[in-house]
Amino acid sequence: MDGKMMLYQVRQLLQESSTSAFLDDRTTFDFLYEAACELVSVLKLLTASQTITTSATTSKYDINADYLCLYVRNDSNEYVVKYYNGSGYYWPTFRDESYMYQENSTSSVALPNNFSIVDKATNPTNITGTTTAVGADSAGECTLTDAAASFTTTVSVGDQVHNTTDGSDGVVVAVTDATHLVTALFGGTNNDWTATDSYVIVPQSKRQLYIDPPSLTAGHTITFRYVPRPAPVYSDYRSYRFPVQYMPAVVKYAAWLYKYRDREPNFGDAWYKYWEMQLRKGQANENRSPSRQRFSVNFSRNTYGDRSMR
Repeated sequence: MDGKMMLYQVRQLLQESSTSAFLDDRTTFDFLYEAACELVSVLKLLTASQTITTSATTSKYDINADYLCLYVRNDSNEYVVKYYNGSGYYWPTFRDESYMYQENSTSSVALPNNFSIVDKATNPTNITGTTTAVGADSAGECTLTDAAASFTTTVSVGDQVHNTTDGSDGVVVAVTDATHLVTALFGGTNNDWTATDSYVIVPQSKRQLYIDPPSLTAGHTITFRYVPRPAPVYSDYRSYRFPVQYMPAVVKYAAWLYKYRDREPNFGDAWYKYWEMQLRKGQANENRSPSRQRFSVNFSRNTYGDRSMR
């Protein structure tokens, strides 16, 4: 289901027309994105991986901006990452940061034993610049071009972007290359880019992989799989990368948020109940997560000499 159809279905649920003052596209896309992120977080519908190259005596490394939670566990139900030292693979296990802090291990080792996920102490610096080409609107998207930029190392999908010349604000929906971003803009004069428009990009805060003790050697690799936030949909012809059967629940969640904003929660509660029901069904059907535990209990017992059961 693409963005255009999602907007249509939310309007239908709320019985609002496309010209309604109660709805606006930016808010509707925000609500849909909130629902999509919650769905992926609970059901772990998406997975991604990241590989980090170690630096000697360094313990903390930035994680991709779309990180939601860890994914892979071992047979003991512990989260693990894959550590390769050039000759073999090892599996450091997750440990709560508070215990690592108390141990205060500062001496580097050949093979780290544990890791944790921690917040980064500082927010990334805002990115500013001026566009160097026209980026006209097409189906709700427009391309920001800056020939002097290095977007592939500084910008992530989902970052907030502002055209300070025409007053529009929006979201980065794709990083094309070092000098081009695909954006969706709302609320401005034109909601697109013209040459010499000024922009501000506000990067998302990131988390860090904390290795304990730190690696003694540079050049080793740490690979871990995680559940990512889905790429945001803020235009007509993009769609979320998870099974379409979950889209009705996402749409109803967005409509429920609108009804709470409208101070009519009773009208939205039925939609939230539908959302919860679909999550329960999804948790029963989606059995890809290695953290899912399954048990079988047999309540029958031997009762007779012929070994029949009851």
